Amino acid sequence: MKKILFTGGTGFVGKNIIPILKEKYIIVSPSRKELDLKDTEAVKEFVQTGHFDIVLHAANPNPVKSSDFDKIGTMFEDSMRVFMNLYKVSNMYEKMIYLGSGAEYDKTQDIIEIKEDEVFRSLPKDIYGCSKYIMNELALYSKNIYNLRLFACYGPYDHESKFITHCIRCCLNNEPITIRQNCYFDYIHVYDLEKVIEFMIENDMAYHDYNIASGRKYSLEEIALKVKKKMNSEQPVRILSKEWNKEYTADISRLEKESHLSEEFIDLDQGIRMQIEYEKEYWDEKKSC
Repeated sequence: MKKILFTGGTGFVGKNIIPILKEKYIIVSPSRKELDLKDTEAVKEFVQTGHFDIVLHAANPNPVKSSDFDKIGTMFEDSMRVFMNLYKVSNMYEKMIYLGSGAEYDKTQDIIEIKEDEVFRSLPKDIYGCSKYIMNELALYSKNIYNLRLFACYGPYDHESKFITHCIRCCLNNEPITIRQNCYFDYIHVYDLEKVIEFMIENDMAYHDYNIASGRKYSLEEIALKVKKKMNSEQPVRILSKEWNKEYTADISRLEKESHLSEEFIDLDQGIRMQIEYEKEYWDEKKSC
């Protein structure tokens, strides 16, 4: 049974996929008190003594959603330091799979069904995208580092600011669904991300970076209307700006050619129904407190 070091176990991705991975693998997911990922020597000792087969790096320094990392002014340094500490000990494990971001393609431009070989078209202007861009450069020239370039992901435990959750909670509050700017997105359910990760744990991959999305795009207005219909809401969908925002969609043919996993992916209608059920349960628990 493979032994896996999972970073970021208390985050959105970790909460969803660790219980599934535990059915097949030995999962070690230390808290910050148990392992400070910014401490080079501590990371080296932990990996060396742990004898891990796989590192799944999902920790994402984000001061908005996590108190584990410093303020936004150090987000770039924190992200790179954590990644480099794991990168430096890559000879101590079989492979590292980490979560990249579609932001690597520079979100100041339209990202339209983009392919992996377009990642070098421009250097992202934001610090988050820039840090992920640099990580990808290192992964491409590595022997055993793999970038899952994640686009829009949703599922249980999603942050309230995320769009699908926002739509559902507007309906639960009997409020209009608001959209700042309409645009096209490609959403993948977190359980499908787990399928991709499991596939990459078990198989040798031809490339070191893969776009991770569903391969199907929808406008935010279309998504809002789906939520509204499923929740029988009579409130309107309000788009605050007439101008469309930049598209954020991916070509996933590279992943599909190797895995054929998209045939098993949860379609958006089913995923929204699942998310509504989760949010209603959360809502009932919140009201009972």
